[in-house]
Amino acid sequence: MAYERYLDLPSVVGRSKLKSFNSILDSIRTRLSNQRVKTLSQVGNEVYLKAVIQALPTYTMSVFKLSITLLQSINKAIQRFWWGQQDKERKIHWISLEKMEQAKSAGGMGFRDLEDFNKAMLSKQ
Repeated sequence: MAYERYLDLPSVVGRSKLKSFNSILDSIRTRLSNQRVKTLSQVGNEVYLKAVIQALPTYTMSVFKLSITLLQSINKAIQRFWWGQQDKERKIHWISLEKMEQAKSAGGMGFRDLEDFNKAMLSKQ
């Protein structure tokens, strides 16, 4: 069921936020499956994930609290892309998501914890 959208936000949010904001996940998956992105180096992948992919839901996160299921799906898509997993292929994830989300100064990789970021954006209101 397609709702009207304004500023890429649904004008009506029903009981299921997952259905209302599924377009964010679709947009992320579309950008991650782009052929030009697959040719980036590891450093290019990191910059692309941090600057583009994790920035896509920022505006939505500043207005709505997204469901944990949606945020976990976004994290899963990011992890699969990072470790080079494509389609039905399965690859080993050498470090956990928690380690990826730690600051670089603490030995992590510096990716955003989307759930905490969503809370921070809402607390700015």
